[in-house]
Amino acid sequence: MNIIKLDAIESTNDYLKSADFNNIQVAYTYNQYKGKGQHGNKWVSEPGKNLAFSIKIFPKNLDVKDQFKINVIFSIFIFKTLKSLNIPDIKIKLPNDIMSGNKKICGILIELKVKGNQIENIIIGFGLNVNQEKFSGLPYASSLKLISNVNYELDGISNLFIQSLIRHNYLNELLNLNSVFNETLNYYNQNLYRLNYDSCFKFNNSEFIGKIKSVCSDGTINILKKNGKVQNYNFDEVKMIY
Repeated sequence: MNIIKLDAIESTNDYLKSADFNNIQVAYTYNQYKGKGQHGNKWVSEPGKNLAFSIKIFPKNLDVKDQFKINVIFSIFIFKTLKSLNIPDIKIKLPNDIMSGNKKICGILIELKVKGNQIENIIIGFGLNVNQEKFSGLPYASSLKLISNVNYELDGISNLFIQSLIRHNYLNELLNLNSVFNETLNYYNQNLYRLNYDSCFKFNNSEFIGKIKSVCSDGTINILKKNGKVQNYNFDEVKMIY
C-alpha cells in the first residue's frame, strides 16, 4: 500500500483518479479546497483544520450490483475508528454520513470505474471535520473539537485511520466482499442513525413519517409506516428530513 500525504489538493478522490497506479493507494491532506459530496455537492473545509482521506483499490471479480457493500464496510471502518477516540453517540446515517448525536461530522464519497458488469477500481473518500469550529450556513455540521472539546493533532488522526485500515483487515473485506458480509451488515444495521425512531422522510415530493427497520445488502431500506406496513425503498429515492 502506497501512502501519499499532500500539502494541498483540489480533491483527494480526483488525485487518485488521475494517478496511474495499479496497487492500493492512500492519499490524504489537511487542505482540500474543492472537496465533493454526493450528487455533485461541495464539501467545504477550512484549511489546516480537517482531514480529507481517499483510498483506491483494485478488487477482483466484484460485480457492480455489490457496490453498496463497499459503503457498508467503509462506513463501519470510519465508525469504529471514531469510537476508539470516544466520540459520543456515533451513528451511520444513510447513505453516506457519520453523525455524532444529530450533528454531521463526516461524509463519504465512493466512485467506481466499471467495465461491463465488473468494477475495475474503487476510490473511496471521506471528509472528517476535526478542529473546525465555524460552519456558516450548515446548522447540522459539527467537528470532533466542538463535540469533545479537544484540539486534535491532525497527524495523529490520519495515522490512526491508516493503522486502523491495516490492523483490522478492512482492505481484505473490501477486496473480498462476500466473506463475512452478513455479520458486517448486521453490525451496520445496529448502528444506523434513528433506527426504530419516528422520522420524517421525503418521497416523490411528499412527506411521510416512518421508522427505519433495516437496510438490505443492495442498499434498499425497510421503513415501517404509520399504517403498520413495512415498505422497501431505494436509498436514493427517499430522503430523511432533519
